Amino acid sequence: MRPPSPLTILFVDCNAFFASVEQQVRPELRGRPIVVAPVNADTTCCIASSYEARPYGVKTGTAVGEAKKLCPGLIVVHARPKLYVEHHHKILEAADTVLPVEEVESVDEFRCRLIGAERQRAEAVRLALAMKSAIRHRVGNFLRCSIGIAPNRLLAKVGTNLQKPDGLVVIESHELPGRLHRMKLTDFPGIAKGVERRLNAHGIETVEQLCAMSAAQMERAWGSVVGRHWWHMLRGDDIPSAPTARRTVGHQHVLPPSHRTREQAYTVAVRLLAKAATRLRRLEHWAERLTVRVTYFDTPRWKMTATLPLTQDTMIMLVALRKMWATSPTRARPLQVGVRLHRLTHARHVEAPLFPADRQRQLLLGAMDTINERFGYDAVYPGSMHGAKNTAPMRIPFGKPPDLTMPDLCEDDDRKAL
Repeated sequence: MRPPSPLTILFVDCNAFFASVEQQVRPELRGRPIVVAPVNADTTCCIASSYEARPYGVKTGTAVGEAKKLCPGLIVVHARPKLYVEHHHKILEAADTVLPVEEVESVDEFRCRLIGAERQRAEAVRLALAMKSAIRHRVGNFLRCSIGIAPNRLLAKVGTNLQKPDGLVVIESHELPGRLHRMKLTDFPGIAKGVERRLNAHGIETVEQLCAMSAAQMERAWGSVVGRHWWHMLRGDDIPSAPTARRTVGHQHVLPPSHRTREQAYTVAVRLLAKAATRLRRLEHWAERLTVRVTYFDTPRWKMTATLPLTQDTMIMLVALRKMWATSPTRARPLQVGVRLHRLTHARHVEAPLFPADRQRQLLLGAMDTINERFGYDAVYPGSMHGAKNTAPMRIPFGKPPDLTMPDLCEDDDRKAL
């Protein structure tokens, strides 16, 4: 008989976050079907939909043009990332009045750790209700959240998805794994289509079958010790998260209609690379590779990678970009541009520049970053970016939210390959 695992994690998921923030700050949108989109074009997709729009089949990822057909009277709101990040920080401040925030998962998710008497079900539920109340009173009545309480992070996050909006779900170890059997494999964070196919290849079609596997069988199905960790987590064990190393720094941007030419797309690529280089230095990393990718309306995607000397230097990166761009399609109409710096090395593993000219170059880069941080990101910028200064504004990442002390800088999902 396995000893029961205590309730350890309180996980908060802000419901329909971007749409809810818009409804909070714009009373005329309350109770109405709205979607948030990155650009004002039917060809882009919805990055958030209000609960009033969802009964019509409008959800995140739906094309704006299709959403308008599905939901007559739909209101399309242009995304305001800075506003959402500001509300994210206000929510964290409200949460901290109830429990310390242990980890920010994304712009609309965070978790807290329960200790001592907080692990008793009644007390954990009281804290969850206090968390909801603090967010409602300190930030806004339209910012609802679902809270999951469970013995580990995975199950607590699962709990937030079982009851929306404004849900509160407690999963206790004595209910496991039976309580999970009715779920689909892809309902679990971390089991996307690729992992599902791998599990299917091992004869696993349902969560009940997954839970019936031994730890050794799970390890073979995942092809790593991660499978064994899943066996423990599905039974309520609290497995510490493995430390992760940063692998990439990058940005991507859907081009506005005015920049859907090869020449204008290049100026946007320059801006994205300048932003990525600034972030790279802020994160104290150096890069050895640069990848640029362009998605087109009517031709296959173009992608190219160049090897760099281990560098933080924006100018060196821009020279590489210019050489690569010369080989890009000349007549295709671009839709999206992305740049990514990879094969990263932390500064602590990089020797200091040997030659005086290189040391002066590093000081110059530092001075540029200081000026831009103080006076705005575009106070000093590469001449090749001229004409694209107002393109590629802040975007909300899938991972950690952008740092508001870095003007107009954000990070896309560093876990996705370019």
